[in-house]
Amino acid sequence: MHGYLLSTDAPVVKGKPTLFVFELADTFGEVFKAASSQSKQPDAINFEKEMVIGVALPATNKPPKLSISRVFVQDSTLTVRYIRMTDSAVVKSPLATPIQPTLLIAIPKQTVLKTRLIENGKVMQTLKKDI
Repeated sequence: MHGYLLSTDAPVVKGKPTLFVFELADTFGEVFKAASSQSKQPDAINFEKEMVIGVALPATNKPPKLSISRVFVQDSTLTVRYIRMTDSAVVKSPLATPIQPTLLIAIPKQTVLKTRLIENGKVMQTLKKDI
């Protein structure tokens, strides 16, 4: 998904990737804001049919390349696997100001009790749904 920025007061885990699962527009709007770009509208989200998974990495002036490798549900557990690669062009010439790398994906609404975040094969975080 494109066109959203992480809010400055988002509840992120310091020094580690932070996983977010949004089923409602209100909670999504508390953590992610529409980017103020004149040329492109943010991707529309239909919270009636979709849920949004967000991943926020620690702020850095050498942002990595991120890509989703697999998203699946098994035994009421949603697993989000992504690949984090060093961007050699940015390593050679770091950004002047740090940015907060993020991934946002919309998936069809599911009933999940746990969500696992896996980076390069390693479990980074597990969230349990409050019932």
